[in-house]
Amino acid sequence: MQNSVKFLMTAALAFVTMAASAQISIGPRVGVNLSNWSVDSGEDVGDFKSRTGYQFGIAAEIRFNDNFAIQPELNFLQKGARQDMAEVDSVLGNIAFKSNYIINYLEVPVLVKAGKSFGPARVDILAGPSFGYGLNGKLKSEFTIGGETNKDESDLNFKDDQIKRVDVGLQFGASVSFNLGDRASLFVDGRYLFGLTDLNDSDDDSFKVNNRGIGLSAGVLFKL
Repeated sequence: MQNSVKFLMTAALAFVTMAASAQISIGPRVGVNLSNWSVDSGEDVGDFKSRTGYQFGIAAEIRFNDNFAIQPELNFLQKGARQDMAEVDSVLGNIAFKSNYIINYLEVPVLVKAGKSFGPARVDILAGPSFGYGLNGKLKSEFTIGGETNKDESDLNFKDDQIKRVDVGLQFGASVSFNLGDRASLFVDGRYLFGLTDLNDSDDDSFKVNNRGIGLSAGVLFKL
């Protein structure tokens, strides 16, 4: 027990010492999220396709040296998916169902950045966990029966719709940045978002849903 406490204290002291000498930058980031759901079910639930949502937030880079940094962020982003189902009925004819699931998340990624500078530019790889909380959402539906189409839109209720609010995942990708003088840099990045949480909050364990996505963003970091 004493050895564990000493190790934690030593590690904390080392991190504080490194952080005290680190260069901290902060700034906004905006972009899009090409989101989808990975669905594992024993039944035919139709085809799930990606949908485009937006994202924006604040990134803080804690750079310890030219090769290593940590980048925590606070982001608002949209996740979800589009679902298509179709069949032919002997009486009603063609039946089609389309739905668009939109869930708004507040998310905190903590990313490790490792890379190298090339003159005024640098390239980094990104990897780390993310912790999301579902704020609200919408379900947009479209039914077509016998050539007649009806549309509907409703607010998502996490409890009634049996969808978990918390979404833990991993993010990994790469970023390219360019110096804008001595005090700022412009960056663009691309990431793959891999949700670890099964969003299904019902008692049916045979149905599993996980968030997936590709995030593309750009932003500016200002040195403090």
